[in-house]
Amino acid sequence: MKWDRVRFQADPEDYRPVVFPPPGPYWCSGEGDGYSIVVAYMPAPLNLEQLLKHWPEAEKVEVMQRDTEITFSDRFPKPEWYKP
Repeated sequence: MKWDRVRFQADPEDYRPVVFPPPGPYWCSGEGDGYSIVVAYMPAPLNLEQLLKHWPEAEKVEVMQRDTEITFSDRFPKPEWYKP
């Protein structure tokens, strides 16, 4: 399966998806003035409706990588709940 790695603005108090689990892993990568910055993997090609099902408040959605594999790092470790 191929994934799109997306970044978007979400709720500043609780960036977690309202429908759990989302299709792929996600992380809070920072905060802005009144929002959290979330990085998430979504099935490619990105279906904005599917993203909004999990994060209805998502704004400024940006696809960072298209048609990629899920990779983990020190900054973006594999979440315990994620079972590929």
